[in-house]
Amino acid sequence: MTVRKLAADVAAVRAAVGSTAMPPQADPLLAAVQQARARRLAADDEIRLLLAYGRRFVYPHPYTLGELASAAGMSVSGIRTAFNDDDVRRVSEATGLEPVSSGQEGG
Repeated sequence: MTVRKLAADVAAVRAAVGSTAMPPQADPLLAAVQQARARRLAADDEIRLLLAYGRRFVYPHPYTLGELASAAGMSVSGIRTAFNDDDVRRVSEATGLEPVSSGQEGG
């Protein structure tokens, strides 16, 4: 996989993270808290999709659990459960790639 292809795939995955527009809030503090929460949820969603991409779409050698854990600030066991089939489907739709089956992903 080339760096150019990787960059294009990552851009597609990041674009798949939906906007979390919030309704206007009369109280400026509560509005700011709601907006910060929306940004955090969007960041968590983006991380899940990127982890799914790194484990299920980069082959023949996916990123290791350790590499992804270090980059995400998570544990190796946390990476194993950080994304689900819906996240894999969203990455597939965003990139047009077919995932490697979880039985083939390895270490």
